[in-house]
Amino acid sequence: MGAVHARFPRTWRQTAIIAPLARGLRLWYRPRVHGLERVPRDQPVVYVGKHPRSWLYLETILLGLLSFWDGDRPAFRTLEKRGTSLHRVPGLAWLRRHVGAIPASETSAVAALRAGESVLVFPGGARELYGAADRIAWTGRRGFARIAAAAGAPVVPFAIGGADGQHPLRLALGRRGSLWLPPLPLPVALEYHFGAPLPPPAPGDAAAIARLAERAEATTRELLARASARRRWWRRA
Repeated sequence: MGAVHARFPRTWRQTAIIAPLARGLRLWYRPRVHGLERVPRDQPVVYVGKHPRSWLYLETILLGLLSFWDGDRPAFRTLEKRGTSLHRVPGLAWLRRHVGAIPASETSAVAALRAGESVLVFPGGARELYGAADRIAWTGRRGFARIAAAAGAPVVPFAIGGADGQHPLRLALGRRGSLWLPPLPLPVALEYHFGAPLPPPAPGDAAAIARLAERAEATTRELLARASARRRWWRRA
């Protein structure tokens, strides 16, 4: 299985429930992976990608299986907003508690990176969760670049083609959140594309941090377009 990295909690919940679930998801989503060989094996990174229009975390769990659980790269911690309505949904709340996510703060992210773990950031957050399919919305979002600079970690842009097709319909429920339909995600084929690592700037260099954020956004947009094009070709083939 390769070198063992970091502090990711391989508890009985992880090994007996979540890892088998991820392997089942591999059959459900039939993932194709491109560029994973670019991701360093010997150091943690900051993964940045478009937030899926989904609420179940399944494509992210599968990403963990592909990148570190059955691989040899440092484990990643997903940055997530805590205390949302999703954390009160039976079953889903349990899953979110045990996938190893950490609070969405620069302090938490830098601490994880310095401890040898990667972090996964969706800069668009709710803008993309509730936004148009396959559209990136990172304007003004540079926190991930500051995290990379503070920890001296490279940024790895990635895209998951097909992730926004899992739940084609969303019913807004006001303050109570949303109802995604169908509740069980469709078995769409997922395309995982990884870009080349982008070196971190010096801490405090605002101009370099801004350039890194812009470059990562542009690369992620290109990867998403490439993944979407491959899925269209795949369906026609």
